[in-house]
Amino acid sequence: MPFTYDNYKDILVALDGPVAILTFNRPKYQNAWTEEMNKEVIHAFEQFDLDDRVRVVIVTGTGGAFCAGADLRKGDFSTDGRYQPITINDHRDGGGQASLVIQRCRKVVIAAINGPAVGVGITITLGMDIRIAYKDAKIGFVFVRRGIVPEATSTYLLPRLIGHSRTMTLFLTGKVYPAHSPLLSLLFSSLIDTPDQVLPAALELAKEIAGKTSAVSAAFAKALVWRPKASPEEQHLLDSKAMYATGNGADGKEGVKSFLEKRQPKFAGTVTKDLPDFYPWWDLVDVRSKI
Repeated sequence: MPFTYDNYKDILVALDGPVAILTFNRPKYQNAWTEEMNKEVIHAFEQFDLDDRVRVVIVTGTGGAFCAGADLRKGDFSTDGRYQPITINDHRDGGGQASLVIQRCRKVVIAAINGPAVGVGITITLGMDIRIAYKDAKIGFVFVRRGIVPEATSTYLLPRLIGHSRTMTLFLTGKVYPAHSPLLSLLFSSLIDTPDQVLPAALELAKEIAGKTSAVSAAFAKALVWRPKASPEEQHLLDSKAMYATGNGADGKEGVKSFLEKRQPKFAGTVTKDLPDFYPWWDLVDVRSKI
């Protein structure tokens, strides 16, 4: 299946070996989020998931911003005049659909937050695996100040990432904080001194992951964290199945062999061919748009 990444309007996609770099590309508007960008992000991540050339995805922004949130020049958040007639039960939040596609992607995803990330500009990163940020980047969950609610599945993700107390402070004040704020300390794996060093730091990490880890193991690890069972005992049974599958797989054998031989591993497994039949073990929910 051929994969092409050159027909987008509001994003750019470039491949650097096994690393795909997706860049929000509306610098005139601080990369503000549009419906077109939403569709393009979904399309790109659906391809990343199936493209075995891609081991790691980096998401960043062009110019001095990561993403300043929804482009309010396009209108408010009402459905009047923007969609076909639709009921409350049929409506689907676009940012949530994009966030879920990112979460379902079986590749490692790194957010390289090089500047302001506000509204959907920060919630879209919560389903990514690793977040690296410029230390003074403005971060804001501003929804209550716009008369709406936190979206893009952020009410599910953020408490699990930083705890309920900090989440409630961020959500209920709607204030904008620098990335180095103590309230955000658990959200970022590292803070970078200058904006222009964020992408290089992310790229260095991405290449290390791509070169030294198993794609199959990484996909399993992500899913075990975000799709756990209801009790430690049930999780143990799931862990055991995953250990059986990976330990008896080619990558599991290569990982041990390369360690004993004191050399870099040569993992050949892919998520499209080498995940076992019991993956995914969770119920798949249809969240496609009703219009």
